[in-house]
Amino acid sequence: MTNLVEKIYEAHHGSFLTVGMTGSVAVGKSTLAAELAQGLQDRGLVATVVSTDDFLKTNQVLKDEGIFDQKGFPQSYYLQDLVQLIENFKAGMTNQVINRYSQTWADIVPGEKQEISRPDVLIIEGVVALQLPAENLDQTVFVEADMNDIKDWYLERNFLATVKASNQPQSWRYQYKDMAIKDFYDLALSVWEKTNQVNYDRYIQKTRADADLILQLDRYHHPVSLTMGSRSQN
Repeated sequence: MTNLVEKIYEAHHGSFLTVGMTGSVAVGKSTLAAELAQGLQDRGLVATVVSTDDFLKTNQVLKDEGIFDQKGFPQSYYLQDLVQLIENFKAGMTNQVINRYSQTWADIVPGEKQEISRPDVLIIEGVVALQLPAENLDQTVFVEADMNDIKDWYLERNFLATVKASNQPQSWRYQYKDMAIKDFYDLALSVWEKTNQVNYDRYIQKTRADADLILQLDRYHHPVSLTMGSRSQN
C-alpha cells in the first residue's frame, strides 16, 4: 500500500487530482481507498473518498426502468452527475452536495445529502469508477485478486453483515435473519453468479485496460504487487 500512496503522491503537482479505483465487488475497494486517503493525508495532502454508490439510481427508479436486477451495472448510475462533480471541482468550485447511499437500506437515503469540500486528491471508488471518461481521471487503479478468493470474500461478507443485521429491522438484510445457512448460501451464490460475476465479466474487467496501476492482492487481502497498467504505457 505504501507504494500506491507514493505513486499518487508523486502524481500530485499542487493542483486538484482525481484518482479512480475499481475492481470486482468484494475485492476491498472501499477499505483500500480509505487507506490510500489516510496515507496521502499523512503526507500532508487533503484526500477525500467518494463512492460511486452515492450516484446510484434509487431502487424505485431501477424498478420503474426494469433494471433492478442490473443494479451495479453502468446503466444503474447517474454517471453524468459524477462527471459534473469532478468538472466542477476542476473548475475551482469549493463545495458540492451529493446524495448518500446507505448500505443498511441498500438504497439512496431520501432527503439526505452530504457536502463534499474540494480536496487536493479526490478518490473515486466503485465498480464503475473507470467507466468515467478518461479525461476526468488523472490516475486510475485496478484492484484484483484470484476470483475464487473474491467470491469467498463476498460470501463471508454477506454472512457477517446478515448476522449483524439480525437485530436491525431497518436493514434490508433483516428479512434473511431466520433463513437456514444452506439456503442463504445458495441465495448469495446465485446473486453472485447472476449479477456480480456478469457485471465483472461484461463491464468491470474490461476497464483494466484503462488503468495506470494494477494492485494485486493475496488471499488475505494484503497487497502483494503494484504494476504499471496499459494506460500508463500509452
